[in-house]
Amino acid sequence: MSGRSRPAPDRGRAARRWGADLAMGARFAVTGGREGWIRTTLTALGVGLGVAVLLLAASVPHLLNGAQERHRARAPVPAAHGAGPSDRSLLTAAADTAYRDLPVQGRIVTAEGPHAPVPPGLSRLPGPGELAVSPALGDLLRSPAGALLKDRFPDLRITATIRDEGLTHPGELAFYQGSDALRRPGFGVERITAFGDHGEPFRAGAPTVLLLAVSCVALLVPVAVFLATAVRFGGERRDRRLAALRLVGADRATTRRIAAGEALAGALFGLLTGAALFLAGRGPLAGISLFGLGVFPSDVVPDARAAALVAPAVLLCAVGTTLVTMRRVTVEPLGVTRTARPPRRRLWWRLLLPAAGVALLLPQALNGPGSGDAASVQLILGTALLLLGVAAVLPWLLDAVVARLDGTGGGSQSWHLALRRLQSSSTAAARSVSGITVAVAGAIAVQMLLTGSLSLPAAQQTRTAAWTEVDSYDGAVPTARAGQMSSLLRAAPGVRTAHALVAGHAGPARHQADQSTAGSGDDADPEPYPVTVADCATLRQLAPVGACSAGDVFLVAGPDDAVPRRGERLVLDPVGSRSDHRVPARWTVPRSAHRTPAGPERPVPGRTGRGLLATPEALPPALLPHADLTCLLRLDPHTPDAIEYVRNAAARLSPRTAVYRSGQAGPDEAAALVSRGLTACATAVLLLIGCGLLLTALEQLRERARLLSALDAIGTPRALLGRSVLWQTAVPVVMGLTLAVGWGLALGALLVRMANRPLRPDWWSILALTGTAAAVTLGVTALCLPLLWRLMRPDGLRTE
Repeated sequence: MSGRSRPAPDRGRAARRWGADLAMGARFAVTGGREGWIRTTLTALGVGLGVAVLLLAASVPHLLNGAQERHRARAPVPAAHGAGPSDRSLLTAAADTAYRDLPVQGRIVTAEGPHAPVPPGLSRLPGPGELAVSPALGDLLRSPAGALLKDRFPDLRITATIRDEGLTHPGELAFYQGSDALRRPGFGVERITAFGDHGEPFRAGAPTVLLLAVSCVALLVPVAVFLATAVRFGGERRDRRLAALRLVGADRATTRRIAAGEALAGALFGLLTGAALFLAGRGPLAGISLFGLGVFPSDVVPDARAAALVAPAVLLCAVGTTLVTMRRVTVEPLGVTRTARPPRRRLWWRLLLPAAGVALLLPQALNGPGSGDAASVQLILGTALLLLGVAAVLPWLLDAVVARLDGTGGGSQSWHLALRRLQSSSTAAARSVSGITVAVAGAIAVQMLLTGSLSLPAAQQTRTAAWTEVDSYDGAVPTARAGQMSSLLRAAPGVRTAHALVAGHAGPARHQADQSTAGSGDDADPEPYPVTVADCATLRQLAPVGACSAGDVFLVAGPDDAVPRRGERLVLDPVGSRSDHRVPARWTVPRSAHRTPAGPERPVPGRTGRGLLATPEALPPALLPHADLTCLLRLDPHTPDAIEYVRNAAARLSPRTAVYRSGQAGPDEAAALVSRGLTACATAVLLLIGCGLLLTALEQLRERARLLSALDAIGTPRALLGRSVLWQTAVPVVMGLTLAVGWGLALGALLVRMANRPLRPDWWSILALTGTAAAVTLGVTALCLPLLWRLMRPDGLRTE
């Protein structure tokens, strides 16, 4: 029994020895004089930047949930089916619009009783002629930039401001307009009894989960690489100090633990710095609006579980990275053997990371993305391993290329100085650039996935012409006012042509009589005939009608299309009339109707040009009260705000009209929006890594202060050393970007195959990312030059 109890004191002594060595390393980090504080400050700043980004990433779930909860809180709750007006009911209709590509969320309200529900963010409902606006919309309406938008709300007084609980983000443009024009439900008007329809939670589909997971991995893996780099600042001076400890009797294990303690202290200061940066940045986030989106500072709260993992992860990264690094360095009492030529790097184990990533992703690429937590973990782990493979392969590739460049001969003195520096210590260069390489590779892969998932097919991008469409659904503008709508919109500045049309349906009158007698359900109704009423100029845009005059009717049909017969009795808009219990109008197809075969599809958005086409003289639009009224416009491209004039004119007809831009050539707007957002995030990550690259470059210059002083003492020109620093930074970056582009294209092709989407690389985005990375490199070099000039002084050779 006594023999079995001996390991306990041994374990206790080992723990105390570990604690004492770690504490000694921590003391070195804070008591090493000016040099020690500078080194610790650099480490704390680098780790702090990474921690701030991780805390911000951990806040994304809470941020999205907050916006979603506020969006649900203002969603209307419909009244029970068949319920009439009461003192607690409200009539409302959507009145969304846009201003210079910014969405404006609007809603018209009419109270039916004194206790009608009030939307969140308001203390009372706006009355007729009153307007409640969000702070951003109020500021825009009061500014000169919102003069055109102000014309969209004539004779309305702003009487209230929507508070934060009624908005999804601070910069949202939203309003509630009081009105007495809403009479009854129907035609886009609904009766509600409350706000706050929480319903079923949103569940993203497999493509969305794939996109979100890959985006998070692509943006966070570079941050992890950056953290691993930041904890190794000041490595060369630390190793020389450990050599002195070896001289006084410390063994190798002790020096490793002391080095780990020093890195641990820097990481602890980094955690505090990161928390301070995160808290300081929450406020300014409210003033930032990107692509019409923003955040409330109260929503930027890290998820408790994710935040709890940040601190131990950073500390373990600091200790683990230091211990692994120290295994490749032999610290002896008289020096550090790392200054000798490093051994040749092995490639086989570096390829294991991407091979494992491919093995995890390949089943989903062949069979499609799976569902469930296991499939998500497999996707995230596989993508992370592939991206980490870039960081693992880069040092080997840099060594191989630099060794070949050494044998080429020729070149300037600055070029040779840079090569010798890279050959003597390429690890630091590869380590500092690996973050940029991983960031660019991940961003390229996600860009390819975005472009393939959200872009329009190539044939669809150029098939339609550029039209602007003004729609009045559910009788917002009566069909009898089609001519007035066309004239008003045609008079708007910047409108070249306007084509008004009424689109409805008709059914056989005989069948309707049978249905009313038999009382059968809607399931027995035949497919109704599409009916379009417009003037001859508009009909020619829709179908090959040929000669056309007032009073003409055309029956346009393809091989499989059904059209009414000449002389057939029709019931106009039977489904719509049934909704408000009106007797539908009846109309007979004239015997003079022209049968016309359908030709090739015309470049009119959403219009097939088939069915019954009639001029207003033959079929008055007022007989189709429930039909959709549309006006197709062509705008003058030389009038920048033509679309705003159109929206203002449409709002004078009815605030419930909708204005769309259709047929624009190029990629889908949603794809372009998400692509720009991803490019912005990737640029932010690149700037973060650029900060780390700058800290690394400054730390390396400080490590070489005596060497730089010696070069200055023997007359080396400063410009030559400046160009040498540029080459030292540029060579690893060029190689890293080349590797990142190839790696990102390969990973993107695998992800696109997994999503079963077409492969369409966005070369402009790839060029923008690589250009940003190159600009970061040049900026880092320029910021290093002042310290380089300062260190190149003979005073640096003095030793006390």
